[in-house]
Amino acid sequence: MSIISHLYHGELGEWCQSRLTGSEEAARRVTEHLREHAIIRPEGKVERHHWSQADRTLALRLGALIQPAPPYSALLGLARAGLVTRSWADAQAARYPTHAPLPAHFRRRALDMRPTPDGWLDLQTMRDAGATVGDDFSSHERDHRRFSRPGLPDEAPLAELFERIRAYFAAHALPGHFGGPGAEKGLTRLCWLLGSFQYAYRNDSVEHPLFRIFRDDAPTVTQLHRTADDEVIADPLALTQRLNASGALSRMRRLAGDPPVGRPWGITNPVIFEHWDDNVFLLNGPNGATLLEVVSLVRADDAHTRGRRRLWKMLTGAWLDTADTFRIRALAVYFARHGVLFSWNLDSYAGFLLEDRDPDKARKEFVALAARLRDTDRARRTAWRETHGA
Repeated sequence: MSIISHLYHGELGEWCQSRLTGSEEAARRVTEHLREHAIIRPEGKVERHHWSQADRTLALRLGALIQPAPPYSALLGLARAGLVTRSWADAQAARYPTHAPLPAHFRRRALDMRPTPDGWLDLQTMRDAGATVGDDFSSHERDHRRFSRPGLPDEAPLAELFERIRAYFAAHALPGHFGGPGAEKGLTRLCWLLGSFQYAYRNDSVEHPLFRIFRDDAPTVTQLHRTADDEVIADPLALTQRLNASGALSRMRRLAGDPPVGRPWGITNPVIFEHWDDNVFLLNGPNGATLLEVVSLVRADDAHTRGRRRLWKMLTGAWLDTADTFRIRALAVYFARHGVLFSWNLDSYAGFLLEDRDPDKARKEFVALAARLRDTDRARRTAWRETHGA
């Protein structure tokens, strides 16, 4: 089980339920505030993938505002689907501004190299210890890839697509720059494509509508681009525009220390305790960092289980940065369909959820439990691989 699975459906969730007794009241207050705001909804009926696709699209656009990093999960998703090799995906990641200056031996493993405020984390080191973070997939998993074809003919058009994506982002999406209507529409279209590829990293690619285009033959870049038509991007484009118009983007900039256009605000998808979330970012401020999560819920009446879990996830994400690698001192969540950004000082937030019980003791308890569960999962995976020769 992943750390998130343990938090939502296992012992970590049980611990939070019993210790973070102020979370129900905190979730209720958030819900009450959200109900005061109008909600952006897509026009007409949409297919079931639309909601998560719009969420991924917005997160990718925000990620580009924060840091010019590779779309990690999108590239890994293409590899998992069998459309490209892992080495191809690493080569594409190595061309992004964050990773291009790395020494050659690290660029060859670019997707394993993740930035921190002061250096880099190497995911391979974590996998060597038994983690699965950024896994390049076992031979058993390769046998179930959906689109493997001799010669990997999809690599060439996808390489051209990613070259165009990088060029367009370099021209229109410098860190901290929100463009005009035409540029943002183009960026949303490209983020929609990347979000589709991202889907395949943690899900079965055959279920996503975009991957139908790969079933018969390698598509052209034009054919890929046409899948992100004006109708499907209208909703995520509206979410992107609201991010700016609501003032939330300006507040995020201030949380990052108000850097000038072109200077990164922080880190996209930071890896904490062998896990990263595609909707989580780090804003590096002068007095420490803010851990930011972006959600695109339509319904705000989640003051019970779902709302509490989100609050738990934010607090424990900061707690699990046990080496203080990211210097997290504040938490924030942006509700994209409402255009509302909440932010809290970490200590005050912990105190409210714990109802003023000792935060240091609680953190030590939680981290110890998380470490025990992680080690148990590692041992189980190691035993399985030894048994199956994986």
